[in-house]
Amino acid sequence: MPDANGSPTLDRIERALEFLPNYRVQFREEHKVLLAAQAALTDRLNKLTERVDKPLDLGSRSDDRLNALITVVDGLVRRQQ
Repeated sequence: MPDANGSPTLDRIERALEFLPNYRVQFREEHKVLLAAQAALTDRLNKLTERVDKPLDLGSRSDDRLNALITVVDGLVRRQQ
């Protein structure tokens, strides 16, 4: 039912339009935060990808340690014979 100032539809539209400027400012702020988070996440993902893609250079160190262990065990076994 229309009131003295106009139709109920027009009143609802006017009330909705009052919220738009605040909503737009809030949306912009949230969008900035989202973009910053996305940039940080992308950076971290790129760093992680680089680390995962690097070949592990443990071969020579592991071989040296394994050879040292074999030498020690071999010496202990030969001593017991």
